[in-house]
Amino acid sequence: MRKRNIIVFAFASILMMSCTSDLYYASSFLYKFERGKQTATEKIYVRLPEELMHTNSSLNDVAGFMLMSEREQDSVIVSKTKILDKIDDSIFLSQFSSAFLFTLSRAKIPIVVVSGREKLPTADDQHFTVDFVQMEAEEYVEPSTSSFKTRKGLNYRYDYELRHFALNVWLRLDARDTVGSVYFKNDEIAETFQGIVTSIEDGKASMKTNLAHIDVNDAYRVARRLGSHCAILYIEKILTEYVCRTKGTNSTYYIYDPGMNIIDDFLPYSEGIKSSFERVED
Repeated sequence: MRKRNIIVFAFASILMMSCTSDLYYASSFLYKFERGKQTATEKIYVRLPEELMHTNSSLNDVAGFMLMSEREQDSVIVSKTKILDKIDDSIFLSQFSSAFLFTLSRAKIPIVVVSGREKLPTADDQHFTVDFVQMEAEEYVEPSTSSFKTRKGLNYRYDYELRHFALNVWLRLDARDTVGSVYFKNDEIAETFQGIVTSIEDGKASMKTNLAHIDVNDAYRVARRLGSHCAILYIEKILTEYVCRTKGTNSTYYIYDPGMNIIDDFLPYSEGIKSSFERVED
């Protein structure tokens, strides 16, 4: 048993030394930009999103929608849409892009914004590129039910619908090790429901309900939140790739804090990557 403990301790020590070494390389990358060193020569080229798709997924559940007349379809769309029709695309895109660029700038790495995909340079050790391929604002309604049972064994249920708003982003993140790969990330917000049974008379339950609605302001808030989150995840990706090509290997995922411009924590790479971008195409 003692020998086994020694082996486990030795393995843990080796793992910690490896993580510490990785952390040193990643921290030195941020440090050189923070201090404006001559070795800080890398740049990030960004093509911001230019269009916003509108998708109401609730229409998929409307029987015979495609067989309806244009007037009937318009009527159904109006009845199912509460947020998408109120979004100003230019404001929405500006909210996302501003949050992305501001958070990205916290790392002090020079940012070059380009207006066309053809102006993005070829990715190499000095050029990181971000190309927002597609952005989709999605609204949908999800049927929900709350149920409860009385002490006498009677079952009651309350049916309602909860509206969701989601922002879906596809982006091409080019660095030396992932040229041409397309990644996906999304964020969403949903209405919430609370119900309290106030009385039961003659076998019928009375319920006080509270449905917290969402509106277009919540949609703009999602845009800002996801814009900032995408920037953080991209910095974390850059750190990972920098250590990999500098050291030759990397088993660590670095959690970046833009407020302090530091690596706040680290995880085994296989664990940390689960909450990062999802690769959908090479």
